[in-house]
Amino acid sequence: MDVLHATEVSFRLGPGTVNDARVIAARLGALARGCREDMLFVDAENGVYGYLALWSEASEAKGYAALPAVREQVVLLEQRIGKSPTVRHYTVEKPGDVCEK
Repeated sequence: MDVLHATEVSFRLGPGTVNDARVIAARLGALARGCREDMLFVDAENGVYGYLALWSEASEAKGYAALPAVREQVVLLEQRIGKSPTVRHYTVEKPGDVCEK
């Protein structure tokens, strides 16, 4: 089983803000050097988003969230939305090829 480690930053900007969320994700992504993959989860109708970076090691996932430049982006986001975005760490397991290709 393939196991990765993830850092997620989730936030609500409100409807009509998908381009703003893409800019935020691009800023976070520029700081995620060495990650295996990153992506933006989009609920455009409700304006809810999640930036996710996948790492090989748990220490990389936790270290990314602790970087001063990432913390600065989190603070800027908090100032914009009036509350702290949620930052979480996950272990991501890929159980196998369960989806048809």
